[in-house]
Amino acid sequence: MPAAAGAGAASVFTFKNVASAVSAAASVAGAASAMQQGRQQQDMSNIQAEIFSRQAKREREIGELNARRTREQGESLAATQRAILAGSGGEGSTGSALLIQEDLAEETEFNARLAENNAEAAAQSKMSEAVLARLEGRNARTASFYRAGTALLSGASDIAKIGAKSRFG
Repeated sequence: MPAAAGAGAASVFTFKNVASAVSAAASVAGAASAMQQGRQQQDMSNIQAEIFSRQAKREREIGELNARRTREQGESLAATQRAILAGSGGEGSTGSALLIQEDLAEETEFNARLAENNAEAAAQSKMSEAVLARLEGRNARTASFYRAGTALLSGASDIAKIGAKSRFG
């Protein structure tokens, strides 16, 4: 009889060890998976943030280009007006002709600054999106730490239950 009892105890002990090892391995794998997912999500968020940053830079470049074109068109129109006025024998430095040229210069500058302002607003919007993407990535990484910890604690709890069942059950 003692031999049978000893053999049964050995098989329970072996089952306990195997079950504990499997539970531990599953916990570690779950934790590693959670960490990897967090890293991947953070990497993707960083890539998205970089794209937004590049788009912001491009918006600024487009704004500068549009402002420069607006100023060039205004200067060209002013030169055309002066040439027409001079060709008709008028004086461009006094009176109504001068007022028209001043108005054109003011409107041209207003439109150029409007283009710059609109581009800067679009760029700031993209930069805000970049900041949010980076924040989402950091949050995903932090959440992965919690998921990994939960997986490890859950595995430890399972191992403890296996140990308790083999001792008391």
